[in-house]
Amino acid sequence: MKLKNKQFLLFVSCMSLVSFSPAMASGLAVKLEIAEAQQKEINGKVYDATGVPLSGVTITNLQNQTTAQSNEDGSFSIDAENGQRIRFSFLGFLSQELTVNDQTEVTIRLELDNTALDEVVVVGYGSQKKVNLTGAVDQVGQEVFQGRPMANVSQMLQGAVPNLNITPADGKPTRAPSFNIRGTTSIGQGGSALILIDGVEGDPSILNPNDIESVSVLKDASSAAIYGSRGTFGVVLITTKRAKEGRSTINYSGGLTTQKPTTLPDFVTDGYTYAERFFEAYNAWNNYSSVPSKLNKTQIFTLDWLEEFRKRKEAGNTEEITVNSNGEYVYYGNEDYYGALIKDNSFVQDHNLSASGTSGKIDYFLSGRLFDNNGLYRYNTDTYKSYNTRAKAGLQVTDWLRIENNIDYAFMKYHDPSTAGEGGNIWRNIADEGNPLAPLLMKVTLLPLSIIQMVVSLFQRHIR
Repeated sequence: MKLKNKQFLLFVSCMSLVSFSPAMASGLAVKLEIAEAQQKEINGKVYDATGVPLSGVTITNLQNQTTAQSNEDGSFSIDAENGQRIRFSFLGFLSQELTVNDQTEVTIRLELDNTALDEVVVVGYGSQKKVNLTGAVDQVGQEVFQGRPMANVSQMLQGAVPNLNITPADGKPTRAPSFNIRGTTSIGQGGSALILIDGVEGDPSILNPNDIESVSVLKDASSAAIYGSRGTFGVVLITTKRAKEGRSTINYSGGLTTQKPTTLPDFVTDGYTYAERFFEAYNAWNNYSSVPSKLNKTQIFTLDWLEEFRKRKEAGNTEEITVNSNGEYVYYGNEDYYGALIKDNSFVQDHNLSASGTSGKIDYFLSGRLFDNNGLYRYNTDTYKSYNTRAKAGLQVTDWLRIENNIDYAFMKYHDPSTAGEGGNIWRNIADEGNPLAPLLMKVTLLPLSIIQMVVSLFQRHIR
């Protein structure tokens, strides 16, 4: 009995300590929060209503926007934290969302989306219900462009429409990529799809993605026949928003996003190791009978220099630059060029404001966007800023006559840093010349003001 009383008193004391000690209570809450924030792998399978596995289902973590796809047997794997929501979406089926709790294995069954057959699809210079379509047409809505911190519409459409292949020249935000539908178009010549924005040929890379209502892709001859020879390689129809009937709205959306490189080359950054491996490879390539004279266009190589570098490293000498008897710089550096030139994180801000309304037979839609990316490089960075405005108004004069005005203005400012050699390509220059031996930033010793004034005076006398 005494033992039970002691246990009861101990229990009450502990409870009162937790109840009346804010420090302990907050500490407990922090520990629980940390435990919940841990990533875990969610595995499972996706079936249709009849139990047939679905391949190609898109699984999206709505919090961090990571995606995965189900394979041939419907199985998938995606990382998530407790409390995060996962969406399962597949063409022709109703999307389904799941909140992650303690489960690591899930089974999802998707229902057919019968209402999709009543969806209105833009086709040529008109529109039809999807159920009446006979040609090969795909359409995506504005959900494709929401919450994605990308510079232009072309990048956002990559992977969004089946059989629409978008090939950018590179990752620069000002590039207008080629739009290809259903693979190879012709032998030798090739061809790109016709792109129409509100019925007028244009460049989607300069559009404000928040202005887009829908994107239709006409894939075959029957659906693109109205465009004749211009539609030989398919047609992409982009329709911008207009005011919703019977209401006036003002919308603002903004976001601040941080980005970081996903994959960087894992290069050797130890100068001596790099030089020693370089000599070993060069010597072996030349049947162990030749010694290189240079590491690259500017860096001299000798066996005496390599031996001196080894001695310096073993002695712990960290001096990276010396001058030899001929007045030439000699380098013993350990530079990480990628680490020194590329930021760990870059920031992107995106602000959108729109106003729309109707009044009788008149409707209007006004919008503006500011997109700002502060660049990837630490020095002379590749900044990109764009401004978009759109003014759209319509007047329904009669049942058969409508007058519309659609003005779009876009301004882009992109600083594209380049180098003097190798065609200006920074990455090529780093690969060729950016070995770890040469320091990126050279230390400069400041001279006394009196010496600087003397040098300037002598220079001025020489000019006179």
